Amino acid sequence: MIISPLLPEKSSFSHFLLFFSLFFSFTSIYAKEEQLSVNLPFLSVNQNFSSVEASPYKSVPTVKKVSYAIVTASALNLRSGPGTNNHVLKILPEGTHLLFLATPNKTWMKVRIPDSISGWVAQKHIKIYQPQLLSNFRSKTNSTLFKSRLEASIVQYMKEVYASNVLKLQDKLSIVVQDLTSSEFVVSIQPRLSVKSASTFKVPILHAYMLLRFRGNITHSNKHQKLLEEMIRFSSNQSTNAIIKLLGGTQKIQQLLNQTKKYNELSLREEIPEDGRTYLNKISALDLNNLFVNIWFQRLFGQTFNLHKNEIASKEMLNLLGLPGHSWLKDRIKAETCFSTNNSVKLWDKTGFVKGANGNAGIVEIDSPHGRKAYSIVLFIEREDYQTIKGDAAQWFERASLQMRRISEMTYAFFANRYQSYNKCGLKPLIHYAKLALSPLPMQASF
Repeated sequence: MIISPLLPEKSSFSHFLLFFSLFFSFTSIYAKEEQLSVNLPFLSVNQNFSSVEASPYKSVPTVKKVSYAIVTASALNLRSGPGTNNHVLKILPEGTHLLFLATPNKTWMKVRIPDSISGWVAQKHIKIYQPQLLSNFRSKTNSTLFKSRLEASIVQYMKEVYASNVLKLQDKLSIVVQDLTSSEFVVSIQPRLSVKSASTFKVPILHAYMLLRFRGNITHSNKHQKLLEEMIRFSSNQSTNAIIKLLGGTQKIQQLLNQTKKYNELSLREEIPEDGRTYLNKISALDLNNLFVNIWFQRLFGQTFNLHKNEIASKEMLNLLGLPGHSWLKDRIKAETCFSTNNSVKLWDKTGFVKGANGNAGIVEIDSPHGRKAYSIVLFIEREDYQTIKGDAAQWFERASLQMRRISEMTYAFFANRYQSYNKCGLKPLIHYAKLALSPLPMQASF
């Protein structure tokens, strides 16, 4: 029997067979104008994307009643009235989304920005648009297989990656994507697959440090802060091992993190060897996602600590995850994607790579006409038997990284579309692969 490595979790054998058929700042003093974000509830594994994709729009104005625009200047003045003699209410950076409040004239337009401030902007420095809704393309049968169109697109995309031999069937994708506005999981493909964590396990190590620090077992110092920064942003193995020793070793760290009941697949069995090739430490995409979500919502410790300590520790971890690292150490979520130059997109993340395992976990925040929206994305491509990778491991890494970035682009397009932002990045492949995945297909399976 041939089994695809890319199957979202489902609760019935019939669902499995159906899946089987798919195989698996303002930059200037003078702004331009006319003169010139836990413990969230899990979805049922059988929930389909019809309800998932509809719920975020309950409090959002419909496209038919609202017009939209996006700032195209590097900085644009929002004024109290239609003219340069009116005082500036706020300076809007490039990429800011706006809602119309009045029919535009030839020069000025009355708008509202997401934080409910209303004012006037010079029309020539904005782009008017209408959000493109994803077509209602799906068969009644196939739509129940996926949590969302995004999940359908990813499944179909990876099917073609395997068919074209870009990656082998042994190169398994595990991915979790969660909407942090609605709490919904929109992608869950092999979420609890235990994979080689590589450097992503440094985030749980940081979690353990924060636990002992805020319990009073460790006195935080400038030296410790430097080690933490080097561990997270520069992925220093030496600094990581120093923190592990400070905490009492991997076994004690494992026991400490087990007590939090926030991890299921986390397994810490070794410090990082001198050659950097750590294969024994394991984690799952779901474990990492839960950690990042708890950081984002400032619930790192849960009810065992007060809200103030949760807030301080979570903010410090988020700050470390957002610091710039080595220029050559590129992530697989934003770097080298079609939205990599979009400064309005913020990323907090941790990467990890060892021969046979390529991972990236992060929080992405985007701009929308309805305020800032965030989602978590954790993805791994792992070949369990890494010794079967022929040639230079760097070549396998680059192939895997490329697929991860294409998946990240479709994810970005999905959320930009969901929250009615102006966007073209990743939208065509998102629609293309979703149409292929959701079109009615005859049952095909080989046993």
